[in-house]
Amino acid sequence: MKIQLALEWFLNPDHLPLIAGIDQGWFAEAGLDVEFIIPEDHYDGLTAVAAGDIALACNEPLHMIDEPRPCLRALGCFFETDGGILLTGQGIKRLSNGQTIRLASPVAGGVTGTIAIEILKRWFEQQSSPIRPEQIAIESAGFQHLDNIRAGFDGAWLCFANFEGVEARHTDIETRFITTREVGLENFSALELFTGQDFLTRHPDVIETICDLISRGAEYCRHNVGLAADIWYRYSAGPREALMDAIIVDTCPRLVSPLVRNVEKWRPMWRQFDQLGHSAVDHAGFEALYS
Repeated sequence: MKIQLALEWFLNPDHLPLIAGIDQGWFAEAGLDVEFIIPEDHYDGLTAVAAGDIALACNEPLHMIDEPRPCLRALGCFFETDGGILLTGQGIKRLSNGQTIRLASPVAGGVTGTIAIEILKRWFEQQSSPIRPEQIAIESAGFQHLDNIRAGFDGAWLCFANFEGVEARHTDIETRFITTREVGLENFSALELFTGQDFLTRHPDVIETICDLISRGAEYCRHNVGLAADIWYRYSAGPREALMDAIIVDTCPRLVSPLVRNVEKWRPMWRQFDQLGHSAVDHAGFEALYS
């Protein structure tokens, strides 16, 4: 059976639990031919899954609350890290001085942008240096966060500690990683697996098998970091380099297994942002993701 799985952005070590199942032949043994789809837009996979055009997608749990997607169903989390905003030293100075900054993001506006502003407001309040929301201009610029900063942005939003956090430590750019946790917000920097209601109803056994094999991949990579690196380089066909080695070492302990449907996992996130007025999904809509 052919299974198309849309990623949230370009292929990277966060996807090792999925890659391992292909590389080790586990999906093939189960009669499944898994094909990754690299989206042009961050939301493409979720849209296609909700419409029933493809079977699966993975994306951040934040997108469970930024807009209603009635036919989308959450299957479980296979990776979780710390995340937030990577802000340059110059960006910190500009905000502190009442100036405006440019923040690069995969998506701009809406709930996602509102939460970025909330993070920065809280962090600067902790520094006894309050800022105004209008000082932050969020621009859609893709997921190449460090490249965007090198190109002149003052910071980047939706960064992951295991990727951009590691990458930032390997560059001479002065940056500060401001995470959701340190400003008192629920974490949502993770990857959840999604399917559509129709596919879940028609192929429950396939979904169960896929979830089991992704869990197996997470467990395998978490306990065999060297072999996980071999899998990554073999599948991606990229050159071995110190930065990617460091990213893989940081990523593997963050892989999650078993992958199980658990409405309690992200309910605190929904509840907090709903109370702050930052959720576009009501209680019934959130609960339906796990129905």
